Amino acid sequence: MSLTSRAVLGIATTAALLLTQAACTGSPGSSSPAATGSTSITVGNGPFLSNADLYLSERKGYFGEVRLKTAVTVLTAGSNAVPQLLNNGLQFAAVDVATAIAAVAQHLPIEVVAPNTVGSPGERGFAGVLVSPKSGVTSPAGLAGKTVAVNQLNGTAMILTRAALANAGADWKRVKFTEVDPPSLLPTLVAGRVDGAALGEPGVTAAQSQGMTYLFNPERDTIPGIAAFVYITSAAYARAHRDVVTSFQRALLKGHVYANAHPDEVRTTAKTSTQVPAPLLAKAVLPVFGEKAVQPREIATWIALLEQYGGFDPAKAPTPAAVLGR
Repeated sequence: MSLTSRAVLGIATTAALLLTQAACTGSPGSSSPAATGSTSITVGNGPFLSNADLYLSERKGYFGEVRLKTAVTVLTAGSNAVPQLLNNGLQFAAVDVATAIAAVAQHLPIEVVAPNTVGSPGERGFAGVLVSPKSGVTSPAGLAGKTVAVNQLNGTAMILTRAALANAGADWKRVKFTEVDPPSLLPTLVAGRVDGAALGEPGVTAAQSQGMTYLFNPERDTIPGIAAFVYITSAAYARAHRDVVTSFQRALLKGHVYANAHPDEVRTTAKTSTQVPAPLLAKAVLPVFGEKAVQPREIATWIALLEQYGGFDPAKAPTPAAVLGR
């Protein structure tokens, strides 16, 4: 199954039903001014370190400065975001860029409005491909003929791993991938049932603490500084509340600049916004938050990666402008 169909197969039918409901009920009053004169919005993000931008921006008063009152809903899966956006249960939500592109390719009316995290440019990043010492792998080329666990076949981790291997001159077509539920990725690697695994923090730090070897940062040579996760909204909400969308973006980008400059405050925020154990949180590499609006070239880079490494049908690829609602 291609990335396009796999990423949104589970949400397309639900989304269609919700669109019908929304057409009948109209837009709920989530953007009605609160008693304070602010506009109330609900934003979805996962229980990850990447959600610290929302909580920190709220605590610093950046949303209040643009008269937004923000509530955060924890999403257990990115696929839950689109149906809730289309039913106006959420006004904004964070998803990986591949999911956003796939949704637009399936003609689901969503658009990207702001970055969440961008690819880490360093040798040691927020994400990583780690290998078991038992695998004998000491370089990217050594993964040829080996098995790497990912959270989703043809998903973001697999695509970036393949692209990074290609950039390193490794034969990425000879690397086998197996899908493993995120909570089981690290135990599967440590138990030796796979040779390597693509992990994000705090899984990377946890894996290293258990003797696993950090092999490479899959973002460094593929999407350095390019949006990896983004905030999306429904096209209907964006049309009806363009001022809210603009204000949300402005406040969030201001928060991202502050977060990148104050990593200690990001860690402090994550103590309550996540359930990451304190010892891991203290050592984990933090995500890099996007400080500028998402550009068409970033979306174009992702579309090219999806087509080459993720089974994405070029004939169904949306334009970057469509993904950005332009």
